[in-house]
Order: sequence, then structure tokens, then C-alpha cells
Amino acid sequence: MDNNYSIALYVRLSSEDVDLNENGKEESNSVKNQKDLLNNFVKTKSEFDGAAIHTMVDDGFSGTNFQRPAITELLELTRQNEINCIIVKDFSRFGRNYLEVSDYVDQIFPFMGVRFISVNDNYDSANMNGKTSGLEVAFKNIIYSYYSKDLSKKVKSAKLTKALKGDYLSPYAPFGYEKAQGNKNQLIVEPLSAEIVKRIFSMACEGISATEIAKILNIEQVEERSVYKNKVGIHYPWHTINETAKWQNNIICSILRDERYLGKVVYGKRYRPEVGNKMTKKKSKSEWVVVENRHEPLVSFETFEKAQSVMKKYAEKEFEGRKIYLFTGKLKCGVCGHALRRRSKNCAMYYCFSTSVDESSKCMREPIAEADIAETVLQAIQLYIMIFIEKEQLRKKSKESNQILKLEKQIAVYEGAVLKCKNQKMDCYDKYANEEITKQQYILQCEKIHVRQKQFQQLINTLTEKIIGEKKLKAERKVLPQDNLLREYLEVDTLTREMVLTFVDSIYVCADNSIHIQWRFDEFRNTQFF
Repeated sequence: MDNNYSIALYVRLSSEDVDLNENGKEESNSVKNQKDLLNNFVKTKSEFDGAAIHTMVDDGFSGTNFQRPAITELLELTRQNEINCIIVKDFSRFGRNYLEVSDYVDQIFPFMGVRFISVNDNYDSANMNGKTSGLEVAFKNIIYSYYSKDLSKKVKSAKLTKALKGDYLSPYAPFGYEKAQGNKNQLIVEPLSAEIVKRIFSMACEGISATEIAKILNIEQVEERSVYKNKVGIHYPWHTINETAKWQNNIICSILRDERYLGKVVYGKRYRPEVGNKMTKKKSKSEWVVVENRHEPLVSFETFEKAQSVMKKYAEKEFEGRKIYLFTGKLKCGVCGHALRRRSKNCAMYYCFSTSVDESSKCMREPIAEADIAETVLQAIQLYIMIFIEKEQLRKKSKESNQILKLEKQIAVYEGAVLKCKNQKMDCYDKYANEEITKQQYILQCEKIHVRQKQFQQLINTLTEKIIGEKKLKAERKVLPQDNLLREYLEVDTLTREMVLTFVDSIYVCADNSIHIQWRFDEFRNTQFF
């Protein structure tokens, strides 16, 4: 390989590493140690003199998958031929999924002409002479994969031990607190936000509802908790901050229910069922770990309990005698997305609750009558029933007896073409190995074959999507009511709850009281505003 290297030093520290941000530093010592190791390694190799060095860090990311910002950028740079050498501390830093790591090391990087070095594993692809990484490397990668699962169990056990001692383990402090300098497992009061929390509890104890509390805070232009945290430099990676976010009654309720304001540490509300999977599930309250008197409480037990009783009273009042109406669970605001609320003094009307807590809200200002919505929805249902019946009649008259079979035959042809391309690549490699063609000719021919193979694969993907679409339409047609029932719906004069449940997924009412309907069936999709 030519000595004009562009090197990527890849560093990864898992969120499960014990010294992650222990001292509140921007990067942990483990990241620094990896950087030092890799930089010192490069300095010892004269072949890397004058090489462009790029240091890429994934700090706090698991190696069980490749969904990491720096690794994504690194792989993209290799595809663009901007990186031709990757150096890591060991294979586990690159990844812990042995199948994916082996694919990159044995197939993808050699084909792209990228040199891969694992310092502590004493592995350098430049010394492999076209061979695969071998049984030893494969075995190490398997060990790393199993180690990741074992590590996860040990980390969970270690965290549980710390939680039982009362250490605060959540990545972020609750509104009203901050983490102590030099001890990330200890909460201390954050004075400004703590006063807001105390005031919320105080208003609740005075009998003020969560809705009214939110409205008062918005009128006084008190910054909503996520906006406040963003302002003081606390950013949630999963949460996009809306600088105009307002207090809502659900936010007030979540604060009033939070036992951490009593000085308790609460751990284990959710769990991750599978290593490497970011999805979490709720645990029952009986499984939570709760340790009392771990930090300064913001409210007394009496205040907390009184707030709970006030919330319970309003909840009972709200749900007392609740009935199922024509549009229950279907109507939403087209601006904020919240469910519309119903009131029926003289006639049934729907309105957006956001305007009750935020006077600057752009949601619908005037309520809309249930009768007007019902008339519009009935007309829309009958219109689309007529369209659907016409389409079905045309479909039945169609001479194409089996569209899916035709598509599958076309796919088989293109799959044969893809296989042919793969064989051509093997033939090219044999010619190159037998010195019948030069390396440059080999690369050029492979690129041409790869372009053709990619085109055939794209055609296969397109046809496969068509088959999926055909099967989905066929399945959904079975779910739709029979034609005779559909025709009966064309004759009705009044919308029923049954019709709403049968056809409608959601109904959005916008600020100008225009209506947008989301249907349950693909045949009814792509509606316009009425």
C-alpha cells in the first residue's frame, strides 16, 4: 500500500465504563488513555510520518451495535476514500458484535483498500497478505460479544448495589436539583428551579388545579422546565428543545407525583429486556428501589400528601360519569396534537385545552360543534366508499390474474443477474491472482461489475416493495366491511359510533376549524382538508 496515509484513530467508551465522567470532565480518563495509546503507536511507525490524523470519539456509546455518531461518520469517510487506515486500541473498541466486526475486517475494509490495525490485539491487516483475520481474531470477537452480555449483567448488579445504598444513578437531576460537584451520585438543591417546584406544590395545596397552575406560570412567563434546563446547559440527547415550550397540566402533574422531592432516591422504574436494544419497558411500582433521606427534600411529607389528595379530587371530578361519545378518542387539535375536549351545556362542542393554559397558543380559539364534525365526516366516509367500490369493480374486471406472480418472476431474473455479477467478480479476482491482469485493471473491472450489480439489486428492491404493497392491499381489503354493508352506509343520514370506529383513525381540527381525517384503511388515505 502506498505511504500517503489518511488515518482515523477511533476511540470508544461505553456508557457502562465505570469512570465515565467521574470527575465531571468533558471527556473521561479512559478516552484520554485510548487517545494517548493510539497517538504513541502512530509516532513509533515511520511509515505514518506526515500522515493526516483524524481522531474520532464515541464517548458513552455501547459497542453492541454500530448506531454511533463517530463510527457512522468514519464509515462514510472510508466510502468516500478520505480514510485509508483505521487504528483502534482493540477489536472491542470498534465493536462487540463479532459477526459485524468480522464482516468489516475480513471483507469490507480489504475490498475498499482500508488498512485496519488493532494495537493491543497485535493485528495489522497489512500483514495478512489477502488472508482473512483467522480463527484467533474470530474467537476474540466472539469473546468480546459474550463479554458485552456478561458485562451488562455485572453493571446492572453493580448499579443495583449502589442504588440500594441510596446513590443517585439517573443521568439527569430532576427539575429543582442539580448534581453535586465531584459526586455525580448526590443531588443538591438548585435554588432557582427549586423555588418553582415549591410554588407548584404550594398552589396545589391551596386547591388550585394543575391546569390553573400551568396557566398561571405561562401568564407570568416562567420558563418551562425543559427550556430552563437547556438554558443552564443541560441537554437531553433524546429531546428536541422547543424554545417556546409552555407549561402543560401533565407536566405539573408529573412534578406533583415525583417522590424525589421528598428526599428519596428512586431507581429501576424501567428496564432494558435485551443487551444493545435501546427499547425499555416499565416495571411495576413494587419492583422499584426507593431509599429515603438521601438529599434535601423540597417539600414536606404533609405537603406532598395534600397535593396528591387535591390531584385525586380533580381527577375524580374530571372522570365522574364519563361516557363514550360519538368521537371519543378520535378528535385531536391540528396545531398542538392534543386531544380535543367536549362540553355540552346547550349543544355538544369541542375545544382545544391548550388555549386554557397558554393565552399565546395558536390553536383553535372558537369551539366547533359536534354536529358540524359529524356532517363532514359522514360526507367524507360516503364519498370514499363510492370511490372504493368503483376501484374494486375496476380491479375485478382487470385481465391481470396474478400481479404478484409476475413481479416474482421478474425478481428471479434480476437475482440471476446479481449472481452472474458475483461470479464475474470471482473470475476477475482469479485473473488478478494469476497475474493475467494488473491491480488497476482488477479494481476498474470490479467497479464496473459492482455498478451493474447495484442496479440489478435496486430493481429487485423496487419490485419487492411492490409485492409488499400488493400483499398489504390484499390483506387490508379482507379487513374492510363487505360490499353490501358498504352500500348500506351510503344510505344512512346520521353518523354512528360504529362507522367512526370502522373507518376513522384520527380527526384533526385546525385553527380555522378545517378538518383533516386519517383513515384506518389504505384505500381511504391521502384525504384533503374539508
